[in-house]
Amino acid sequence: MEWFVVIAGDIFDLEELSKSLNSSGLCITRKGEEFILKSTDFNLLKDADDVRNKANEIISQINGAARLTLGMRKPLAVASVGNIDDDGTVHGFVSISFSETINLRTSVSASVIAPDGTIQERHQGDPIPSWITVAQHDTNVAKALRLFGAGTHDWVSLYRIYEVIESDVGGKLNIINNGWATEKSIKRFKYTANSPGAIGDEARHGKNTIPPPKDPMTLSEAKPLIETILRNWLRSKSELP
Repeated sequence: MEWFVVIAGDIFDLEELSKSLNSSGLCITRKGEEFILKSTDFNLLKDADDVRNKANEIISQINGAARLTLGMRKPLAVASVGNIDDDGTVHGFVSISFSETINLRTSVSASVIAPDGTIQERHQGDPIPSWITVAQHDTNVAKALRLFGAGTHDWVSLYRIYEVIESDVGGKLNIINNGWATEKSIKRFKYTANSPGAIGDEARHGKNTIPPPKDPMTLSEAKPLIETILRNWLRSKSELP
């Protein structure tokens, strides 16, 4: 018996993800009007609820990775769980509707010539499989992807992601030495995020313990800062060029 999961989401994201998540261990494929998630981890399970829980875990990581690489706006979700018997009988396959809202997002790919002379297609989502692989045994990577893919990127959520990375690399100095961010930008980010005097109720702290920064960082500056740190950290974890 083989388990599969039907996933719901924006069709653009699902199509892009299917170009990169295509290994025997983890893949997203289209079957008619549905997109199917399969994982070798599912085949170790016997109960549909366990498969759903495992799929939710994997999808929470994919959501974070896709939000970072594809700019995904609507998170993926489990629509249904099914299985295929040894005789080919399919159980639990249901039809779902995709979101096909009009947007200005464009698929980006590039052709590169490999050392052996073959032409290989590169896609935006290509880093995702290696990040998910690392997340299977690295709880910090799994948490950072989960946090990045969940909810709104406000000061608190961005700070949590930063804290995961700073702790993982052994401190702020290593982020700076790796060239992922400057000391000034990190100081402005932390100072602003913790200051009710600078950002009001959005701050991590409830009261002013120190004067607000003279040059507070805006949220529109904080988001790309944390994205850059996160992307570089994930690259270092997966040893991608």
